[in-house]
Amino acid sequence: MQQPLEIMLGGRILINIPPIVEVELLELLGVGGFGSVWKVMDTATHDIYVLKIIQNIPPGSLLADRVRLEAEVSIPSEYIIPVRGLRQWDDKTYLLLFEYFAGKSLDKVLAVGSLSSLQKRNIFQEILIGVGDAHRCNIIHRDLKPANILVSDAGQVKLIDFGISKFKDYRLTGDRELFGTLPYLAPEILIYGAKVADARADIYALGHIFYQLAMGEHFWYRKGWRELENFINYLRQVPAPLEAIDLSDFHCDFFPSAAYVLSRMVKVEPNQRFTSVDEILGELGYATYVPSIPDDLHLRYPLLIVESGNSKGTRSLINIGDGGVLLMGRAEIAGANDSISRRHLEFSRRGNDYFVRDLGSKNGTLVRGITLTPYAAPTKILHSDRIKVGDVFLRFVFLREV
Repeated sequence: MQQPLEIMLGGRILINIPPIVEVELLELLGVGGFGSVWKVMDTATHDIYVLKIIQNIPPGSLLADRVRLEAEVSIPSEYIIPVRGLRQWDDKTYLLLFEYFAGKSLDKVLAVGSLSSLQKRNIFQEILIGVGDAHRCNIIHRDLKPANILVSDAGQVKLIDFGISKFKDYRLTGDRELFGTLPYLAPEILIYGAKVADARADIYALGHIFYQLAMGEHFWYRKGWRELENFINYLRQVPAPLEAIDLSDFHCDFFPSAAYVLSRMVKVEPNQRFTSVDEILGELGYATYVPSIPDDLHLRYPLLIVESGNSKGTRSLINIGDGGVLLMGRAEIAGANDSISRRHLEFSRRGNDYFVRDLGSKNGTLVRGITLTPYAAPTKILHSDRIKVGDVFLRFVFLREV
């Protein structure tokens, strides 16, 4: 029988997440609905980590699946705290170990009010890059807010708490389930639930963070709002506002084109917002992300590599000629995974360019964080793009040999 956890200051836990065997609990960092977060120390090396102790998770539940998926899919980004590993302690308790980052949450930094214009500019740029890195992995944060952004004394940014993200699929998200923090939730989530969240919902939340950096306070609080009803009444004005923020008195001392950019981030209608963080970075004058392209692209074969689930590591050759198409579904991608439709998506080729489109699948397809509209015009995919079908993550790559 598993020993009970020693959850107390100075307590020790045999965590057995290689190469870490045991950790000591040094400081309680936070408490939530399903457990606690601790600063811990590897008792062998004295290295510092963060441990999330998640308790009272019903066995076999969607919550248990969410916890496992949080540890399974990594996001390669210097602006996101990486997961070191997962340990299931018993049938209701999970231990998630993260890298440690010495920083304060952005809401506490803003409360002090000591940031210079340059610091605000750099902080927002790093937030955007981190979120963009997640979206390229088809991972939507869904709870972006200053409390989930850490800032070091040197101004470096790290995003945290992806615990309600990574689950943009039918099986892990209920039809009307709500996730996130109310003042940062996009209108479509308030109406339809978390199932509809894609990159544009994160972009909406980023708009409110942008406003907060510029104005020193969230738009709702500057208006004296504390309830959802206040926001609903604002949207019911005649004529109805196009943006979820009144920008009539907005000013920003760290980006000259801030008002235009912000207005497109917080559009009430998601189809009128920026569709990617890279678009925002471009409008703000930064070089946008460009994937590395092999010099001899025409010599390489594109592959789909399964990066999650029971079929992790499986490779499928996208062997189509110019003008050709290839239909793929459950059998070709991940065998018995019923989150993937039997006819899920279609790959096509035009010259050296490859495209994908969704074939009306029941659980959807994401590319770079955006849900593909079924049977719409094909979307171009690039070397190293991640594609999400159902609840399975794929990577599209070019390799010389297969």
